[in-house]
Amino acid sequence: MIKLIVDSTAYLPKEFVEKNDITVVPLKVLYMDKEFVEGFPGTYDEFFASFTQTKIFPKTSQPSPEDFINAYNKIIDEGNEAIVFTISATLSGTNSVANLARSECKDPNKISVVDSMSTGQNIWGYCMEVLDKAKEGMSRDTILEYIASLQVNSQICFVPDSLDYLKKGGRIGKVSAVLGSLLQIKPILTFRQGTLLCAKKVFGVAKVISELISMVPKNVKRLFAIHIANTKHFESLHQKMKEVFPDTKIYEGELGPVVASHIGPAIGVCYIC
Repeated sequence: MIKLIVDSTAYLPKEFVEKNDITVVPLKVLYMDKEFVEGFPGTYDEFFASFTQTKIFPKTSQPSPEDFINAYNKIIDEGNEAIVFTISATLSGTNSVANLARSECKDPNKISVVDSMSTGQNIWGYCMEVLDKAKEGMSRDTILEYIASLQVNSQICFVPDSLDYLKKGGRIGKVSAVLGSLLQIKPILTFRQGTLLCAKKVFGVAKVISELISMVPKNVKRLFAIHIANTKHFESLHQKMKEVFPDTKIYEGELGPVVASHIGPAIGVCYIC
């Protein structure tokens, strides 16, 4: 049987994980001199209540090789095989750790490690696809080829409330952050195939939602309305998406402390075609 392993930046709902017997290998967050394991969506409220007020920037750390080795060996001992999705290798060393662990587990041939070239709900969508294809009897190798074809047309797009977090992380310069704040310029950032880009710059919040939704292809296969820290504009985004895509199931997704440490509060869309 094909099993799924993800790191915690997939932000899978706990009920989805339990229903499908998925293994989550967590990243860790160091914040205000305390280290904690990143949990499931729905458990971040206390962190975000503090994080959005203090402007103290957390530090994050990837799982250890042993964390992945233990997960791999458990699945192998049960007579199963696994597909492993990690946060993009351009964002974290987690993928390298997962591959190192594969080489040291009991049977590397039973484990396939996939660089999602993204994060968050793109990985959730890939997990849905794997589960569907496995039920159809598709082999692990064939599923991997199928996922690779989806990655070409999958994307996560988001608009941060503030540019301060991106400035702190070195993604943009100080001058750009100040100008963006003064002029209310809202960048629509996209993360696709491992590359972070500024797709558009929008003046004012009013146009942000329509511009975000306009980036979603009409032939979308999996669609997510996403947020970090449940910003005040999320419900408006979600409602508008329902109006534009009335026949498409739209999942709500929350991104947690690891991704938030680089982006800050934000809203966005995520899709797989």
